[in-house]
Amino acid sequence: MIQINLLPVRVQKRKDSTNLVALAYLISVFIALAVIVILDLSYSRAISSRQAKLAAVKSEVNKYQVYQVQLQKLTAAKNAIDNTRQVIETLKGDRDAVVRMLALLSIKVPLGKIWFESLTENGETVTLDGVAESNEAIVKFMRNLRSSPYIDTGSTNLVLSRQFQLNDMKLRKFQLAYRFHTYSATHK
Repeated sequence: MIQINLLPVRVQKRKDSTNLVALAYLISVFIALAVIVILDLSYSRAISSRQAKLAAVKSEVNKYQVYQVQLQKLTAAKNAIDNTRQVIETLKGDRDAVVRMLALLSIKVPLGKIWFESLTENGETVTLDGVAESNEAIVKFMRNLRSSPYIDTGSTNLVLSRQFQLNDMKLRKFQLAYRFHTYSATHK
């Protein structure tokens, strides 16, 4: 069949240009939809791959969480052992303090003139109760103690001195207080 164009040429050209604009619009919409679909798929893949990596990292963290708990327990045990070791070293350094104190007293006491009845230690302070033949023996003993490096200078004090009689002998009951430093404290 033969078609005859009865429309004028301008109207035809306008109709053709309108068709071209509509076609271009449809093609651009189609391309935009295609780009959106492609971007959506790529972002979905990226999100799913990152979620898979996140799940892998979380499982890895959970796997090492057991080791973290063990490490914390071991660290606490190590700290307890270190504290115990430090206490032992402190005790070991001054374990012979009583022996040194008694040795000092045996060296510094005037022979046959002073007898000890009791010795009380309260921290660094030592209180000594005893009996002496005379005040001179007590003074000599105090001077001997003051000359020791283990006795704090000026800390030797006569707390009590009174006379009493025992079998026709006049004796002096005395109490002496001083500060005793341990061997480790003296050498620091």
